[in-house]
Amino acid sequence: MLPFGARLREQRLVIRFALASLVAFVALGIALSAIIARQFRLRGEAQAKAHATFVTDSILRHELERADLRGPIDPSSKRFRQLSAFVRSRILEGAGASEFKVVRIKIWGKTGTVLFSDARALVGMNFGLEDDIREAFEGIPQAGVSNLTAAENVDERGLADKLFETYVPLRLDGKTGPADAVVELYQDYAGIQREITDGFRTVATALLIGLAVLYVLLLPIVFRTSRTLSEQNVRLGQQAHRLEELLQKEQQRVAELRELNRLKSNFVAVASHELRTPLTSIIGYAKTLRQPQFADDGASRREFLEAIERQGDRLFQLVENLLMTSHLEDSVLKLSISSFSFPELVRDVVEGLGSSRDQVKLALAPDLPSLLTDRQYVAQIAQNLLNNALKFSGPGAECEFGARWFPGSLVFWIADHGIGIPSEEVGRVFERFYQVDSSSTRRYGGIGLGLSLVQNLVDALGGTVEVESQLAAGSTFTVTLPLVHPSVAERYGAGTRGGGASDPGSNGHRAPAAAVESGVPAAAQTA
Repeated sequence: MLPFGARLREQRLVIRFALASLVAFVALGIALSAIIARQFRLRGEAQAKAHATFVTDSILRHELERADLRGPIDPSSKRFRQLSAFVRSRILEGAGASEFKVVRIKIWGKTGTVLFSDARALVGMNFGLEDDIREAFEGIPQAGVSNLTAAENVDERGLADKLFETYVPLRLDGKTGPADAVVELYQDYAGIQREITDGFRTVATALLIGLAVLYVLLLPIVFRTSRTLSEQNVRLGQQAHRLEELLQKEQQRVAELRELNRLKSNFVAVASHELRTPLTSIIGYAKTLRQPQFADDGASRREFLEAIERQGDRLFQLVENLLMTSHLEDSVLKLSISSFSFPELVRDVVEGLGSSRDQVKLALAPDLPSLLTDRQYVAQIAQNLLNNALKFSGPGAECEFGARWFPGSLVFWIADHGIGIPSEEVGRVFERFYQVDSSSTRRYGGIGLGLSLVQNLVDALGGTVEVESQLAAGSTFTVTLPLVHPSVAERYGAGTRGGGASDPGSNGHRAPAAAVESGVPAAAQTA
């Protein structure tokens, strides 16, 4: 039995802890609810913006003609009636999910004149170029809640209590560059709000229930813990150091778990974006090919099919990287050792780049020996490094693919003249899912697996990979591989021309001076 004073202190401790925990749980619930509500609102508006962009690029663009954008379309003309019927049947009444339903369309000319609208009274009116329209003409879609008090939005006041407007650049040829016009689409915010509210209600309810259950379960633990602490108070000093060590380990684990959760969330968002982009292009071109006006247009059909093939190759590469990473994660990676010519492998990889192959400058030594290792993995390494170099180089910029060999090893490098990597980021580029810019709106695509996969495959082949980079000057990735895979060299003591796997030249010694003078990058001058 505890003394009366100890029991009283224990009761006070329990009451204070219970009240403090209740306040903390309530504050936590409010804070998390606010954050979740904001995230759902941003997601709902982003989905509405994406829907408006899809409607413009995949539906409306294919119906418009360049003549339609030369000036306001006469509301009494046959062309106006045709466009109005198309917009009403395909967009206002039949396009997209109901929560992102479009209720009004305007097409703006470069002088701020309404060239077309489903509200014929607006056609021909000039409201000037606002900042949102001007930025849309520069190729940057703009979106936000409509200001129904503005002059150009007077006619939309009766459509809904709150509208969401999106300004989408319209390019009739579907290519990049200056916009031919800007399409403004109004969406009823009530549908977006329902999507936000439904998602928030589900998450908030689960959060509140979880916090309440956790709080209820915590109270009996507090009672028992407080009694135990009262009885063992004399030993707290001896355990303080140990508890501090345990706390540091727990904090480290929590930090690692948070980082893993962040990487998972970023990967899901980026992977969804990267997979959706080629799929959207393939679907769009396929639907376009179904249009009767392209039945006899061989040039356009070839162009569309080439675009579909490019996007299909891009999608295949993404899936291939994901599958290879999954095999690495599950430790089911199997080697297929064979002897092959490295120059032939390089030619196959470069040919697989399609139209980008002309940007690759080869600098292969003429006397490269054969490799006895896994050809598919070497090709995967080269392909990922080449795709990385081309992606971060400017349009049409060349990158160099070079190779030399030293006793017992082959060194190849891929150098680009792209944007480079900040010095503080160089050490992290081989981390899985890591990207210098991982936002879904970043300039360069990818899901952060290519370089991580390169590192894992190089390790599996018994080699090394290094990177040298300078901002605005470019990056050089250098791979060193043994001429004979270590598993073969250990089992049979195999060697190749110029030295075997056990040759002292393959144990990290610097290459001869002649190799340094042969044009090999600094990172490739050790083998």
